[in-house]
Amino acid sequence: MLLTQPALICLETTWHRLLGRAIIDEPEPQPMAVDDREAALVPALASVTEEVTLATTQTLPVTAATEVSTLPEEAGSGPLTANERRARAAALRALALSRGRRFASAQSAFTEAARLDPNLDLTRIPGFWRLERAAHEAAIDAYDEVGRARDAAVLRAQVRSTFRPKPVRSPQMAALATIKH
Repeated sequence: MLLTQPALICLETTWHRLLGRAIIDEPEPQPMAVDDREAALVPALASVTEEVTLATTQTLPVTAATEVSTLPEEAGSGPLTANERRARAAALRALALSRGRRFASAQSAFTEAARLDPNLDLTRIPGFWRLERAAHEAAIDAYDEVGRARDAAVLRAQVRSTFRPKPVRSPQMAALATIKH
């Protein structure tokens, strides 16, 4: 079985959420040599399996804070359907394609994810907001293509406020400002 980095991030985030721990947004890991990847994968898997055994042996008190932090699709606490699993896999594939700057392919993967699971919120994918604006535009276009105009409008507003143009001084005004001082 092959576990990709986005899949590991998603797995760890899910377990942290289930255990009620704070999710710390860590910086992007530096690229590793081929020999280091296998060595780095073993501790990551060990930490996930330790948390799984810890979660199964302990019972956590349910509070209002933990109920609010769960995703709507996780509220059922049942197993995911085949379409939901495929949608999440397509969303992770779109994330990886976006990191590789293959935005057309990423848009079709986002479209597939949104079509397979109508309740999937693409913005809740771990690492989505660290992508470039073109990847966010691909997700907006995917929402439009599937017919989820409301989700597209909400995401478009979030992207426009996040990547809002900033006023820049003209070179003449900047030169005059330095002369006056």
